[in-house]
Amino acid sequence: MKKCSFSRRPLSPDTPSTSPDFIPSLTPKEHEVLSWCAQGKTSAEVALILNRSETTINFHIANVRMKFGVTSRHAAVIKAIKLGMPLLP
Repeated sequence: MKKCSFSRRPLSPDTPSTSPDFIPSLTPKEHEVLSWCAQGKTSAEVALILNRSETTINFHIANVRMKFGVTSRHAAVIKAIKLGMPLLP
């Protein structure tokens, strides 16, 4: 049997999401969802609050994670705080 190997290309140093001074542009809905995450709400809770499906909330969270270059919602919240983005009312 042949082994399949997948190579992952590392992000280049010029990738905007890895630059320390880069603040990603979030849509209003992404910012709202991230704000609720910063308050400790789950996707299901945010879905109820915003009258959207949990799948839609997870879609927005995935977009935020991609724009921030992180792998979790918690890391996205921490990065947003470090960047000085206002999250809490």
